Amino acid sequence: MKQFTLLICSWILALGLTGCGGGGGDTPPSASTPAENNANGDDDPVTMASIKVAPNYDFTTSQQLKVNVDLRSLTDQRAYVGFYQQWSGDDNSPIPNPDTQLLLFVTDDGQLNQTLTLGKQQQSLMMLVMFTDTSIPPIAKVFALSDGKELQYP
Repeated sequence: MKQFTLLICSWILALGLTGCGGGGGDTPPSASTPAENNANGDDDPVTMASIKVAPNYDFTTSQQLKVNVDLRSLTDQRAYVGFYQQWSGDDNSPIPNPDTQLLLFVTDDGQLNQTLTLGKQQQSLMMLVMFTDTSIPPIAKVFALSDGKELQYP
């Protein structure tokens, strides 16, 4: 008898919980169709054919940046040159975010001539130079990327 009572209570509870659905009315919300929008005096829908763009508009999302670094006046030994998209700290003492490294280049002759591909939204870039000669302090420099297509150091 105890099991039967427990079964009945469970059954009533299950029906009560499933009967508590979401609120709302009996009619589903209606979505307006494009024909209804036009009937209300709205403009015609925008299509790809109706979009007007200036003939010389550039749709590319990336840019090429030429990088020229000359370290020969500092050392003739190996140096590591890294470029980063993000860093912390101010522009006088930046600390690079290693997850945003674009390029790490090892140079034995003190020169780096590369072309980097960056997003057009990139406003600045950080360069970090580490030397194998520990008597030379590392160089950390932030470059503002204006309309120029070349980054020069020094």
